[in-house]
Amino acid sequence: MEKAKEVKLSTKGQIVIPQWVREKFDLGPGDRLLLELKEDMIILRPAIKLSKLRGIDRINEASEKLDKLRSEWDEEFDVRH
Repeated sequence: MEKAKEVKLSTKGQIVIPQWVREKFDLGPGDRLLLELKEDMIILRPAIKLSKLRGIDRINEASEKLDKLRSEWDEEFDVRH
């Protein structure tokens, strides 16, 4: 895990995600993030881009990867509802 980096909350409740983080996760304007609360932590995770799933059925072990994605999505849905 990378070292923690402090960011400042704006008057509008926004933060700037550091460039090195955006590059590492290939984030750009309009990309969506999942926000999760765990005890005293706020966790941001990139939402899976559907464009990255194109052609996944041709990848070796695709069904296992899709099952894992579905499981993650189901868990995320359960947390929200």
